[in-house]
Amino acid sequence: MQLDDYRELKLQLDGFLKPGEQHKRNVLLETVYGSLPKDPDVDVLVFSAELAPGGYTNWHCHNGATFFVCTQGLFEAHFKEGTLVKAKAGDVYSEPIAKFHRGYNPHPELRYSCIGLCLTARDRDHITSVSERPW
Repeated sequence: MQLDDYRELKLQLDGFLKPGEQHKRNVLLETVYGSLPKDPDVDVLVFSAELAPGGYTNWHCHNGATFFVCTQGLFEAHFKEGTLVKAKAGDVYSEPIAKFHRGYNPHPELRYSCIGLCLTARDRDHITSVSERPW
């Protein structure tokens, strides 16, 4: 993939219906996931986010199950162990619970954007941020 071919770096959100069809579900993720909070009630956070070309997020960790749909661009999550998550438009990914990291957009021109879903126990913040590398 060439970095200047932006068509492959934008999630297609429509145009799936064939003539005569009234509904089409485009499955992005279907999996078994074992780290959901066990509480009967959880805090739910749904958000959209952008990351500038060449930009980084702050150092942070997620305190519950998180899922992201990359809607545009490229993404990497940098952990102590290295780059454990990479995504491009259309990819759905999760980041480990309680592992500090920061996100990075390696594309030189195109913003990274995503939709995020966090499911966190009610006695915790969704995200813990720190000002410096935590190791």
